[in-house]
Amino acid sequence: ALRPELTAPVVRLYIQRLRSSPKPLKLFYFGPCFRYEEPQAKRWRQFTQAGVEIIGSSRPEADAEVVALSCDIMRALGIGFRVRVGNVRILREVLSSAGIKNERQDPVLRAIDSGDEKRVEQELRAAGGNEDNVKEVLAISKIRGGTKAIERAGEIVESPGGRAALDYLVSVIERLRDFKVEELEVDLGIARGLDYYTGFVFEIYSGGVQLAGGGRYDDLVETLGGDPTPAVGAGFGIERIAGELGDTPARAPAPVVVAPAAEDCLPEALRIATMLRRNGIRATPELGGRKLGKALAYAGSIGSELVVIVGRKEIERGEATLRDMRTGEQRSVRIEELPEEISRHQKR
Repeated sequence: ALRPELTAPVVRLYIQRLRSSPKPLKLFYFGPCFRYEEPQAKRWRQFTQAGVEIIGSSRPEADAEVVALSCDIMRALGIGFRVRVGNVRILREVLSSAGIKNERQDPVLRAIDSGDEKRVEQELRAAGGNEDNVKEVLAISKIRGGTKAIERAGEIVESPGGRAALDYLVSVIERLRDFKVEELEVDLGIARGLDYYTGFVFEIYSGGVQLAGGGRYDDLVETLGGDPTPAVGAGFGIERIAGELGDTPARAPAPVVVAPAAEDCLPEALRIATMLRRNGIRATPELGGRKLGKALAYAGSIGSELVVIVGRKEIERGEATLRDMRTGEQRSVRIEELPEEISRHQKR
């Protein structure tokens, strides 16, 4: 069969090969998925999914870390976004309190996720719900906003299990603030389209396009044959993300040229170039044996904004000269501080 998503296959991999690994176990993946439905805007029969999973932690910090990582990816790509967070356990507890068994809850949750109120009412009544249940479920599923949304939910949710789920959501939001995630909106209508979610859930949107989403699935490992193991993860729609980036690919900055002022300064220039690379900075040592003037001309010809000039006197002081090719400004920088200085310059 063609796989509709990749979390379940990754969980099977964990059960078969990684179950003895130290916990929590953090995994990532990337691959094609398929859905059998009519293609439409932003929905394809074949699409690419990337994802991350934390297996073996039931703590709200794990949920928050998955969301924070997802947000960091959006920021790194330069995509504006909002994060909607919820807890599907709240709705499940309300349905359980109404006497609706677990196996009858999934169609109701899928209807809630669709946003179709008539369908929600139909599924609730088919599952044995009454008029009061319909009103309560619809009222909760419409709760959106900031901290006041949590307060509104607290006025509606009465069952101990539902209140515990609400408290857990508050804990995740607190941890997200520790992770400096500010783009948050509470949305208790998030149910996600997959039946295995058991608790915290989230979705990331840019405009009206959902780019990522995920949540907690504490029962899936056991369902697929493993020991009871909590887990949380996220998936990313690569084609949708690519669509938000536009047609022009982002260009990496030209490499920083590390130029020795004399032949005997070359070994130190090579060491500095290596240090910059290991700090995530594109760097190239001047290997043409050119004099400094020609090395600077070479740096200009390849579009380098910065050149690190390595001279004898500077080496003795533990310094190098950092030259801005756009302005011609030069200044001495401690060698160990070069990565930080260059990174700061490239972020301007």
